[in-house]
Parts: sequence; C-alpha cells; structure tokens
Amino acid sequence: MRKAGKMSVWLAVMATMWVSSSAMAQEGPRPVPPGRIESDPRLARAAEAWHRAWRANVEDHLRAVAARGTPRDLLAAGWLWPMETDEATLAARGSLSRPQARAWIQAAYDDARGDDPLVDWVLLDACATSGAACDRQRLLARVIAGDPGNAETLLLAYQDAVERKDAVAAEAYWQSAGRASHYRSRINEVGALMASVLHASPSPELDPTLAAAMGEDLGLGRSATSKDLGDVVVMALNVAIALPALQPLQQRCTARVGRVPAEARRVCKQIYALLAADGSTLIGPSFALPRLVEWADGEDERAAARERLRRFAWIYEAGLRQYLLPANARRLPVDHMERMFRDGELAAMRYQLQLNGIATEPPAGWLPDNPEYRALLTGASVPVAR
Repeated sequence: MRKAGKMSVWLAVMATMWVSSSAMAQEGPRPVPPGRIESDPRLARAAEAWHRAWRANVEDHLRAVAARGTPRDLLAAGWLWPMETDEATLAARGSLSRPQARAWIQAAYDDARGDDPLVDWVLLDACATSGAACDRQRLLARVIAGDPGNAETLLLAYQDAVERKDAVAAEAYWQSAGRASHYRSRINEVGALMASVLHASPSPELDPTLAAAMGEDLGLGRSATSKDLGDVVVMALNVAIALPALQPLQQRCTARVGRVPAEARRVCKQIYALLAADGSTLIGPSFALPRLVEWADGEDERAAARERLRRFAWIYEAGLRQYLLPANARRLPVDHMERMFRDGELAAMRYQLQLNGIATEPPAGWLPDNPEYRALLTGASVPVAR
C-alpha cells in the first residue's frame, strides 16, 4: 500500500533508479498496462526530458548537502544518490555500483559518534547495500543502547547473530525481544528525512499537460507536482528497507512440521502483540493480528483479537478499493506522505478514507473479503495455530 495506485512503467523505472536494494534492482518494475504517458510518444519524450533535468538538479543538490559534512547530511546524500543509467558504466561496474554513494556513506559511518540513533539505524542497511566497510555489530550495539526495549532492533541483532552462526548470541537476542516493551521502526523517520532533503532540490517547471498525465498515471486524482515525483523515490527507498525485522518471526514462529513449541509460541505471541500495536506500516499489523487471533488464550481474548483484526481489515480493504476507482473519482491528500511519516501508514490511510467520505469503522456484521481474515473472524475454518 505504499504505491499510489498502479504506478506506470516510466515512474517505476524512475523510482528504481534510486533504490539500492538488490532485490528491487533485479526484479525491476512489475509489468502493468501502459499508462497515459507510455501511450503518447510526445508525453513520453517530455517526461524523459523532465526527468533528466530533475535528476541533474538533484545530483547538484546532493553534492551541496554532502558538503555540509555532518554524518546525517552525508548519509542522506549517499542514500538518495541515483543509480547509474549509462550502459557502459553499468557493464564496467555492475548494476548496483554507486561509487559516490558508497564514499559518502563510508564518510557518514567514519564520522558518526553514536549520538544520532537515526543515522546508526540507516547505516545498518546503507552500509550493506552500498559496499561501505562498517562494523555491523558496533552499529547494532549503538542502536540497541539508543532505544532499550525495542523489539525491532533486538530482532535485527538476532538475525545478525544467526548469519554469523553465533547460536548463543542469537538465542539471547531472541529472548530479549520476547521481553521487549515496544516495537518501533524508524522507517518513517527515515522517509521524513529523505523527503525533506529531496524536496529542497530545485525542480524544472512541469508543463500542465505533462503534470496532468503524471497525476493520472500515479492515481492521484489531480495533477502531479515535482514533490509527488520526489515522494515516488522516497517510497521506493522505504519499501526496500521496511521488511528485514520480520524475517526472524517467519523463521521462529512458523512450524514446518507440527506446531510451534510452547516456549517459542509464548515469545512469538509477545512480539506479535508489540508489532500489532505499531501503526508505522500496514505490514506489521497485517502480519501480527491474524496470529493473535489464532493464539488467543480463552474466548474473551479471542473476541477482542478478532475485533481488532476486523477493524484493521476494514481500513485496509477500503483503502485498497480506493485505488481501483478511476483516477478522477478518488482523492489522495496532498500531504499524504507527510501524514504517513508523522502519524504512520495506518493513520494516513484512515485520513484518506475520511477525505473521500468513507467510514473508518466497519458496520456491524461486516466481514472482509480476505479469505484468511474471514475464516479467523467467523471460526468457520480457522487455520490450525502451529
């Protein structure tokens, strides 16, 4: 739900030029029907020319940002530096090579002193994807110390220990995650930082006809602005780093055969409860709420868990239906990204429904279309908790 409707191919390409995630770079844009810009050669040429000019402005701006020299500025400039597009350069260096980005990210790491938790959190991903030489365990120790009791950072440390084949450390971090007091992802703080840097870059003037076509292809229900195009890049970057902490839960909380052992299930349930309460992204509650229904202790707890899932499913499915409407029949708030970064993705979607005159609470007796959710809510065919 981070994409505003079906993003057209040229917009997806524009976004993935910035993304340092190998998975996204290898997959490329997903096939979608041609949008208005692809269908009109004149608009396609105009869009390409605008994008070239905008990219040049962004690169100049990022050089100026990096020149300020603080770890946060260096990191933002490196994180936002576009990927290579020249075929000869790609052939010589590889599809993910970004030497300038790596140099700035390395400088950010070298100069960081552990007094900016956001910098350390972003470096965990930025170092790995850029090829910068960073001490990951040192970064993890600083991130954990900066936010004690955060299950997300403890799960990151658990995964690192697993990859290092340190079973003792992995188990210690896993148990600590089970005793955590909260789950807090910094993904939206990262988005707000990157958006503020990117939006400060000068932008070429957008022709009204091109702006209208961009808005249609983005599904905005209005003409696009240069800010919207910057938001596409930030969304692509955020998607690339939003998921890592969920991998340990998939490993430890899913039984390949039989059921999850009782002790593992206890820890999993505690972490799921924290994840379900985190509205920074939609994927957290969508991942955790069904398990809380399955693993409820007693009918009172199950009834409460079902109602939480039902309310979440209403927001989620009503939001999805908005993107199936014709572009001129929906309204995406101009400040959608700011709301998402400030209040979380779930709150931003709730506001979008309000703006479009849609109730934010389900009517009595409503059931979702999602078959798993529906089964969990009705008990008709509840999957076995394993």
